[in-house]
Amino acid sequence: MTKNSYAGKILRVDLTSGAIKIEPFGPEYIDRFIGGRGVASKVLYDEVPPEVEPFDPENRLIFSPGALHGTASPAASRTTVAAKSPLTGMHGDGHSGANWGGELKRAGYDLLIIQGQADKPVYLFIHDDHVELRDASGLRGLLTSQTHARLRDLTGIPDLRTVSIGPAGENRVRLAGVFHDGSDEGVSARCGLGAVMGAKNLKAIATRGTRDIGVADQQAFRAAYQEYLDVIAVDPYVPPATKYGTCRFMFHRVKFGIHGAENWRYGEYPWETLSPEIFRADYQVKAGACVACPVRCRRDYRIRSGPYAGITAKLEWETIARSLTCGITDPEAVIAWSNLCNHYGLDIEGTGDTVAFAMECFEHGLITEKDTDGLVLRFGDPHAFLELTRRIALRQGDLANILAEGTRRAAQQIGQGSERFAMNVKGGEMTAGDPRGMPVRAVSYATSTRGSDHLRSNPYIEEICTAEEALQWFGSEEAADLRGGVKGKGRMLKFSEDLVTIGDILGLCKFAYYRSATLPYLYRKGVTIATKLYNACAGRHLSEEEMLLAGERTFNVEKAFNTRCGATRADDIIPERFFTEPLRGGGPSGGMVVERDKFEQILNEYYEARRFDVQTGLPTRAGLERLGLGDIAHDLATRGKLVG
Repeated sequence: MTKNSYAGKILRVDLTSGAIKIEPFGPEYIDRFIGGRGVASKVLYDEVPPEVEPFDPENRLIFSPGALHGTASPAASRTTVAAKSPLTGMHGDGHSGANWGGELKRAGYDLLIIQGQADKPVYLFIHDDHVELRDASGLRGLLTSQTHARLRDLTGIPDLRTVSIGPAGENRVRLAGVFHDGSDEGVSARCGLGAVMGAKNLKAIATRGTRDIGVADQQAFRAAYQEYLDVIAVDPYVPPATKYGTCRFMFHRVKFGIHGAENWRYGEYPWETLSPEIFRADYQVKAGACVACPVRCRRDYRIRSGPYAGITAKLEWETIARSLTCGITDPEAVIAWSNLCNHYGLDIEGTGDTVAFAMECFEHGLITEKDTDGLVLRFGDPHAFLELTRRIALRQGDLANILAEGTRRAAQQIGQGSERFAMNVKGGEMTAGDPRGMPVRAVSYATSTRGSDHLRSNPYIEEICTAEEALQWFGSEEAADLRGGVKGKGRMLKFSEDLVTIGDILGLCKFAYYRSATLPYLYRKGVTIATKLYNACAGRHLSEEEMLLAGERTFNVEKAFNTRCGATRADDIIPERFFTEPLRGGGPSGGMVVERDKFEQILNEYYEARRFDVQTGLPTRAGLERLGLGDIAHDLATRGKLVG
């Protein structure tokens, strides 16, 4: 058999019984779903029926490294973690760039499936063929950084790789993430996956692998690698990313005036103190990269003096964005908040939106100092920002216990009309920039399969394509008209979702492959080179069209999962605020709203492109069977949730 980049095995662990099994990882997964998010989504669909609740022992926690993770492919650092989400009650997954997924493959496993529930805290130890569950009582309550360090000490393996949860996950905070190699290497943040891990009484997974990961065609691999280097050498997107890291996206938000400050009310907002130049000049201590990435957009910052002196943190753009959502413009408070969330095990985006929700409720008198135990929740107050976050992680106090459920459930408990301040899609908190004035961005938040999420589509192609390209690719020059166009934008969104799903299947960083200054560079990196790298490593012969179909197939599996959970067209919607409240603060998008008629037109065209039923938003038999998903079509049909 030709050596390739697959290990060929699944590791399955039942925490209830303690059973550990090895199963084959074969063509039924590889041929249609390849790896990463594709395989995780199919396993979740097959093994978690709709009657299973997120915290039930029968929910699965699935760890699926991208198909290229562990090879030397540039920026192939991503692992998918999937489960039924405690936030949305639908498909949930998170993606992290770190070393753990490659270590799992070097241990000999392409996929890890966790089921059941331990009767006491445990951690899973994997060292090649040696796999066992160990007592984790001594790890209870430790921060993510402490857990990682303690496991290295306990095992005596200095280069041990781990995934773990902090106190937030142990407390089943629905905003908790799964952290890779401690606090600052990477996090599978969205969808409350850390809470699922906590519900299973699984504190961590400690992993060491010593096997090589094969490459089927070394010559083809070297050629594809060089082609990637040649493209990023001339793509104008890359130099700012290398200079500033992801903080560079501040300039994008300023350009369009879409900060989403003070709980998604202000587009233009004082931002100068959060300039990428300030972070780079005053706080940066390390510019680094995820595994094998030549773009190098990771950044570590340190505060040298003042009340937060000595605090260090890895920080991404979304940390700054969600700080602005809470009105925070002090860069040191932003760094301190990142440190706090990373150590306690919280998702930055969901937590930021939840704190902002509480601040607006406080502003309107729906909650008072009596509810907050004396904490004054004002936008822009760093103390309130940090303290409420800490309380949420620990579920300390009645209000924090409510907020730990996320904005949708918190609003249901607070009542008094607070639902209008709970900014979420399908229960998943908002992300990235304000969609007002940017129709494709608005619809992309609505159609995301894991709640509001720009990374489900990277909805910015309309900003970089020419009218001629829009006509050729999406059937209408209007698709390149950022704010006025409608026609072609639904097809653009469908293409963009399929495109970036390829990255999650292969384990490729979206910043390194799925953002570019031009559409040709974007396609060349994200499809052409990605396909060449995969074929060289896996010893396969997929065409670019087949790779795009793999992305489309994965997206449809997730759509079907959500459909089975009860989602319809009514769930593909954004918060009412975006439709009815003009964006405050002036600036390029000041006064704008999402125009409902444009939103619906784009959504209609999107459904048509996806072969979903336009009236109900449900999948169709023809659409699923076209993708080789006849088994899923049959399942949905028996449940009365399929059209045709």
